[in-house]
Amino acid sequence: MKRLSGILLSATMAIPSLRAELEDDIPLGIEAVTGIRSGYVYRGFDLGDALMDVHLQTEIILQGNLTLGAGGWFATEVGDEFTEGAAFLGIRYDLRENLAAGFTTSYHAYGDSLLEDGIDLGASLTWYPDRSWDLGAAVHVDSGSDGWYFQIEGGWTQPLSDDAFFSLTGGISAVNDYYSRSGFNDLYGRASLTYNINSMLSLTPFLGWSFELVDGDGDEIYGGLWFEVSF
Repeated sequence: MKRLSGILLSATMAIPSLRAELEDDIPLGIEAVTGIRSGYVYRGFDLGDALMDVHLQTEIILQGNLTLGAGGWFATEVGDEFTEGAAFLGIRYDLRENLAAGFTTSYHAYGDSLLEDGIDLGASLTWYPDRSWDLGAAVHVDSGSDGWYFQIEGGWTQPLSDDAFFSLTGGISAVNDYYSRSGFNDLYGRASLTYNINSMLSLTPFLGWSFELVDGDGDEIYGGLWFEVSF
């Protein structure tokens, strides 16, 4: 875990020089996010209570319909031992104007968690009926659990002003031999309100939920706040 957090710190320090080398040739976007939340639910599993996390990611447009994304995050539970560090690499290919395919690989390392360290491979297909709506399906295989995770998810975004917008996402998931679970997993979602302080800074309070479909004893509702910096 210490090694992974060191890698993320090194990547943060290297961003200015990387951007200087690439920005004249390749469209490049970088985003850093830090925040706190009252609970942390991942794929229907309640992993922690009050949590602080830091995310860093970048997106590079390789050509008109091909985009490369990379990044990572580190999270730690306030007053307890749970930690999570992860790094990911993804490719998005626009099949047509309103349809995109995606492929991701990520490595997750946990401390004091019921989940195991491992590599997660995913594939997704997303349809955009218009600028406000999206609907997608994804499948993941996780080496930590030796199981499969499936999801169908939709999202809606509504501008409220020139500087603010509301977003709502929700979906349903299913699993197969995923940490001893099989079948329908949870109904989940998140509502958020983003206010752009200026062209680089924004604040996003959010409310999330996860309702377990198997045993019904893992329902969670949580809230939080993100502070985002974009370059």
